[in-house]
Amino acid sequence: MSSRIFLRSIAGVISLGLLAVSLPVYGQNAASPPPADITNLVRDTINNELKAIDSDHTRWMYRLHREDEKGSIDREVVETTEGNLSKTLLFNGQPLNTEQREKDKQRMHELVNDPEARIRREKREKADAEKARQLLKGIPDAFIFTYDGMEDEMIRVAYRPNPHYDPPSREMTVYHAMSGTLLVHPSLKRLVRLEGRLFEDVNFGWGLLGHLDKGGSFKVVQKDVGQGHWESVLVDLNIRGRAVIFKTIAVHQKQVFSGFRRVPDDITLNKALEILERPESSIVSEETQEHFVTAEKQSPVKSSH
Repeated sequence: MSSRIFLRSIAGVISLGLLAVSLPVYGQNAASPPPADITNLVRDTINNELKAIDSDHTRWMYRLHREDEKGSIDREVVETTEGNLSKTLLFNGQPLNTEQREKDKQRMHELVNDPEARIRREKREKADAEKARQLLKGIPDAFIFTYDGMEDEMIRVAYRPNPHYDPPSREMTVYHAMSGTLLVHPSLKRLVRLEGRLFEDVNFGWGLLGHLDKGGSFKVVQKDVGQGHWESVLVDLNIRGRAVIFKTIAVHQKQVFSGFRRVPDDITLNKALEILERPESSIVSEETQEHFVTAEKQSPVKSSH
């Protein structure tokens, strides 16, 4: 698993200091015996996630459907060695008109032909990804874990804040106000759910730097999308609070990722542009649109043996 989407999903809310990931709930099987050491299971799982991020350098092409307060947008995205390139397919469920299509084409070409913009974006993404890694790495020490039964043959673990945990960064202070559950694949020791919610308000810098309201949540669904490559297929973020100097934060965003197809590992932005500019790339069938709608309803857990 490269989990590039997973890290970007977390990095997208780094400045707000909120991390919580979840999957839909499956049937329980509480009769199964608990693992011998829950904390070590969680630690091994997080280590496996970090190792997979470092070792998987494959590139993929996929469809992205995003919804927020402004409406919805559907895009086709290609991962490259120089960052991602995307083509807009639908806006609020409708194909782009001539003017919108021309602006989107111009946006793609500007990104491909502007090396300074690519360098700035790459630098920003690397910084955010490193912060996201630290958040992920800190999970085993930040919480106390207890066995909470089985879901669809997956191990469910409940977690609550570790009162002795000393957060190394401002972002990680949010762990003191989070509780929830995580789901682990028992044989692969892969993270298939990390679900959390703020059970109390969170202040940064005595409230002067920022504030998060009680009840905020962030959800990511992750699964094997093919060839043993795990990625996020659903991101659902709901946060309300206040940023620096009384700026209100109200983030409600859902992203669905589907139709993963592998592309060459050394693919460049120019090659990605060629792919996205093919006529067939701009055709979105009714079946494809329906796939965006139903992707969230489908079971996200795929066993790999």
